[in-house]
Amino acid sequence: MGTSAQRKIRFFTPKQAAKGPKIGKHSQPVASKQPKTAYRLTNWPAYNQALIQRGSLQLWLDQQTLENWYFTGPQKPGGAFRYSQACIECALHVKYVLGLAFRQTQGFLTSLLQTLKLDLKIPSYTQLCRRQAQLSQQLAPTPAASTDSQAVYLVVDSTGVKMYGEGEWKVRQHGSSKRRSWRKVHIAYDEATNQVLAIALTSSDVDDASMLQPLLEELTIPVNRVAADGAYDQKKVYAYLQQQQIQAIIPPRANAILWTDRQGRLLVHERNQAVLAIKALGLAEWKWQVGYHRRSKAETGMYRLKVIFGERLRSRGLASQQVEVRIKADCLNQFCRLGMPMAVKKPPT
Repeated sequence: MGTSAQRKIRFFTPKQAAKGPKIGKHSQPVASKQPKTAYRLTNWPAYNQALIQRGSLQLWLDQQTLENWYFTGPQKPGGAFRYSQACIECALHVKYVLGLAFRQTQGFLTSLLQTLKLDLKIPSYTQLCRRQAQLSQQLAPTPAASTDSQAVYLVVDSTGVKMYGEGEWKVRQHGSSKRRSWRKVHIAYDEATNQVLAIALTSSDVDDASMLQPLLEELTIPVNRVAADGAYDQKKVYAYLQQQQIQAIIPPRANAILWTDRQGRLLVHERNQAVLAIKALGLAEWKWQVGYHRRSKAETGMYRLKVIFGERLRSRGLASQQVEVRIKADCLNQFCRLGMPMAVKKPPT
C-alpha cells in the first residue's frame, strides 16, 4: 500500500482519541538557560607548583620522622612495639597518597631507604595492618591560616563512602545486589582555611545531627558559628550550640513551624527568627544575608577528598577504616597548605 516514503496510517483507540493529540517535549516553549558563570585562576603559577609538590616524598618522610623512627616509650607486657607511631603514620600516608597496598608499601619504603642509604628497618605489611587499627582516630590540631584569636566559621556535613559492593557500571547495567554496604563520613570544615578540623566515620544508619557534638568536642580552637543543612534542624543541635555560645546557621525545613513553650507562647529562639525571616524575605535572600552559602565549602572538601583518594574504603575493620579516613584528611590538609587556587569571576562577554 504505497511506498515507504508515504506517511503510515496510525489508528487510535477511543480512549486515546479522547485524550487528544500527544504533544512532544520539544514542541513546548523552552525558557532560555542562563549562561554558566565562568571563573579564571589568578595564581596559576603558584598553584601549579603546589600541585607538583603533592608528589614530593619529603612531605611525609621528613627528618623529624626519620629521627623518631623507632618506638622509645614504655613497653607493655606481650608484643613490644618496635616502630614509633610517626613511622607507622608515615607509611600509611605514603600508602594512601600513592594508592598502594600494604605489601607494595613495604616494598616501596624498603627500596626508598636503600636508595637513601639509611640504616633503618621497615615495618612489615602485617605490622602496618595491625598498627593502623591502634592509631588515634582524631585529627591533630591544625594551625589556622588566619590569626589564632579569630573564631572559626565551621561548616559540617556528611557523605557516604563505599565499603564493598559492585561498581557503578555493573549497577547501571544489571542492577544492585544486596552486598552493597556504605559508611558515613562526618566532616567539620573550616571554610576560611580549607582545612578539615574534625572527621568521623560511622555506620550508614547514624544520623547527622547526633554527630555534631562529637565533632565539635575534638576541636581545640574557638568556634563562633556553625553552618549545616536541614538534617541538623533538631532541638538537640540548637540546645548544644546555645550551651557552647555558638551561632547556628541552619535553614529550617520546608514544613517548619514556630517553636512554643508548654503554655503555647512563642519562644525567643534563633530558629523562630529564621522561620519568620524566610517567610518575609524568601529562602534564597535569607541564605545570602546570614552567609549560609559559605557552607558549600564542606561539599567542596568532601568532593576533593573523594576525587583524590577515591570513593571506596580500602580497610575492612571499622577501627582501621576510621584511621584510614583520618589519614586521608591529614593528607588533604597538607595538600591545601601547599597552595590553593584563587579564582575570580570572568566579566560577561
